[in-house]
Amino acid sequence: MKKILNIIVTLTCSLAFAASCNFLDVVPEGKATMDDIFKTHVQANNFVASLYSTTYMPAKYGSQGCIDLAAGGDIMSSFYGSVRYFKWKSIIYDNAETPSNTYLAMWSQAATSYPTGYSAYRLWECIRNAYLVLDNAEKVGDATETEIKGWQGEAYWVIGYCHQTLLEYYGPIPLAKELIPLDFEGKDPRAPYLECVQFISDMYDRAAELLPATRSAQYYGRATKTLALTLKARLWLYAASPLVNGNTEWYGNFKNPDGTPLMPQTYDKELWKKAMNAAEEAITRGEADGFKPYATSKQSDPFQRGYEDYRAAFVGPQGSSASFNNEEILLGVASSEYEMKNLAVKRSPKDKDGKYYYKRDGFRGYFVPTFDAVENYLSKNGLPMDVDPETKNVNLYAYNPAAETANLNLNREPRFYASIGYDRGEYDIDGKTIILKCRFGEEQQNSCNIADEYQSCTGYYVKKWISRTDTYNPDNNTFGFNSYYRPYVRFTEAYLDYAEAEAEYTGTLSAKGLSYLNKVRRRAGLPNFEDSWALVGGMPTGKQLVDAIRQERMSEFCLECRWFHDLRRWKTAHLVLGKTPKSWNLNGSAPEDYYQVIDVYEGAQTRTFTAPKNYWLAVPQDQININPNFVQNPGY
Repeated sequence: MKKILNIIVTLTCSLAFAASCNFLDVVPEGKATMDDIFKTHVQANNFVASLYSTTYMPAKYGSQGCIDLAAGGDIMSSFYGSVRYFKWKSIIYDNAETPSNTYLAMWSQAATSYPTGYSAYRLWECIRNAYLVLDNAEKVGDATETEIKGWQGEAYWVIGYCHQTLLEYYGPIPLAKELIPLDFEGKDPRAPYLECVQFISDMYDRAAELLPATRSAQYYGRATKTLALTLKARLWLYAASPLVNGNTEWYGNFKNPDGTPLMPQTYDKELWKKAMNAAEEAITRGEADGFKPYATSKQSDPFQRGYEDYRAAFVGPQGSSASFNNEEILLGVASSEYEMKNLAVKRSPKDKDGKYYYKRDGFRGYFVPTFDAVENYLSKNGLPMDVDPETKNVNLYAYNPAAETANLNLNREPRFYASIGYDRGEYDIDGKTIILKCRFGEEQQNSCNIADEYQSCTGYYVKKWISRTDTYNPDNNTFGFNSYYRPYVRFTEAYLDYAEAEAEYTGTLSAKGLSYLNKVRRRAGLPNFEDSWALVGGMPTGKQLVDAIRQERMSEFCLECRWFHDLRRWKTAHLVLGKTPKSWNLNGSAPEDYYQVIDVYEGAQTRTFTAPKNYWLAVPQDQININPNFVQNPGY
């Protein structure tokens, strides 16, 4: 049998949880044959663990290296310095994403058209290795039946997950339905979208039959039944959504060379029912296996309890954690010092005259929430701010002298205060809680010098991923940082999948749909959905209900790499991402000057997120040249 690539000894292990990292001692580099890899259950298990590596699967929380985090409209970096070249900006600015210069190296690891320095994710190779597991797992002489079934389940999960990842970025893809050669880059035509969905769904069903219900601490982060089924629910929700469900406006002529349409040409309402069923299956399985929204706070006040529980779900109780949230996070990536210092709020030093000045060292605070993110959060009563009787007639952008901040930052839901750092708001860092002071001349200022690279360009800071155990020592320029896992998939998602699908399918919410939605809201410290809307005459229906659930979802998953995918599947990304972002007047030192809404400074860049082009990445042109069966995505 052919030797496989030397992946076993060149892996990174940040994806999933730490137990997936003990697989570097299988065999010497360059000598791994199938017999070597599947000789013992230890070596076979290490090979299966290697499938989770970020060598294969994209690291979605890379602030510079992936588009999910900062191309969704909820988080952005400034124009200053070299940050203008980050690859996430290629999809939004200046039409930089092209078939001859595509920035996200997923479609093909062999393509030559990726910009220098951008590493490829070897998704097809990962799929191939998963099929090798299916073909060889039963040959491991000292493996138990439970081990063999578990590995096979993981292999089916990996095949599904890798295909789903490609589908979310590129639309219809070629399908690898069996063991593929090492140089496989997709020799067949792109399969129609719903054929891709059904194939991936079948992989998840097979995986769920074989995977364990839960994982012991040694294997936290590896696939479970609930993970497979929750991703299946995400898959069908996407398939039912406006972008791909009968979108002939954009895809009426999107066809293979033989004339086969690549997107459904008629709207199918029943896809929402399939999404409902898939979400309910995931919820039923997950709840039976102990998965639930993370909550440990003992506070009696619902608002304070919601703040503590939502915040702890990400950075741990008291801001210190060690794989603590295994009851909600189904798949995650380890936090890193580098990303922490890019997100944590800037703490400017003082000169000899007592004035704050810019310094590159320390926390950078230049990946920041957008105004869209801030505006999206609900009121403390669980309603949109323009619907809540207490806030709808308030000028949200005016300065409130009593609170020393803008009305926009007041009377918001607990998730806002757990996630967003704002002028005169509380912020946990450096072992304590500080009060942010973001106006010009203050500690968290933007210096308003475009030569100073690391700055907040909106006047807001990320709080969600930062805790009091994130520290910086200026004496020796060293950091200490919290260890936790940022979620790619949370069990909470299945509840919101069901609610959205039911609202689209029936125009209302049943008692079951309400109960699922309210489990998310109660953890967030909000009243039940029906109680909030009783303040304005009763629950919405139809489009207003769908819009309310979408807003709920955006609040729940803000700063978690989901906006990019949700806005696209809702067919609203060009409306959100194509407009000029907003900022407070960062030159203002007096509050009346600071609290003026202006355009974010973006230099010569122009936002050009256009439909339908930017909804998908470009297929590398050299791959189309190799395979004439490939057609390019619309707009390129």
